[in-house]
Amino acid sequence: KTCAVVGNGGILLDSHCGAEIDSKDYIIRMDLPAIRGFERDVGRKTNMTILNVSTPKRVAISSHLKDRTRDVYESRLRDINGSVLVAGDSLEMNNLKKAIQKYEKYKIPFSFVLLTSHGSFKLGKLIRSSAPSTGLGTVLTATAFCDQIYMYGFFPFKKDTHRRPIPYHYYPGDSIEPIFLDPRHRMDKEFNFFKSLHDRGVVKLQVDKCES
Repeated sequence: KTCAVVGNGGILLDSHCGAEIDSKDYIIRMDLPAIRGFERDVGRKTNMTILNVSTPKRVAISSHLKDRTRDVYESRLRDINGSVLVAGDSLEMNNLKKAIQKYEKYKIPFSFVLLTSHGSFKLGKLIRSSAPSTGLGTVLTATAFCDQIYMYGFFPFKKDTHRRPIPYHYYPGDSIEPIFLDPRHRMDKEFNFFKSLHDRGVVKLQVDKCES
């Protein structure tokens, strides 16, 4: 089984990787990203979405907004309906389920999975990161059922490989602070770890435009 693990990095903008991503057997995304309007670069399909600790809280807050035009997650949930939502904490999962009940009128079906593996934290110690990122945990999860893993949108730097400035996320207006500003995370170490996996043929790490 071929799997695309799609991060949310600004490196995806103008990458033309959408068709390549959608060609994989199974597509994993993170933290309910915006897909609509970015299909050319990030694809359309989603089979699984892995959430960090703050995403269920954001969904819960958004689901109660009186001004429904401010709720960015309603359309994002509809875009990935029918997929598997994965959280790493039972409280997060319960909060997420309650929040999604607010969207019942849209009949958005999901399967919910609680991820209990501590493997990402063991890997975090290996690369000296005190708080392993959602991306690291997602790649680890993918190794359990994917034969070939293709990684997109994993590039935590402010400039691309051609030294051009890129935004933190490929989609604007999510009010999320760049994780490389958080000293608990070692995104440079994680990237080097992913690069070493790429060099050994364990994964394919895409950090430039895809062939159209």
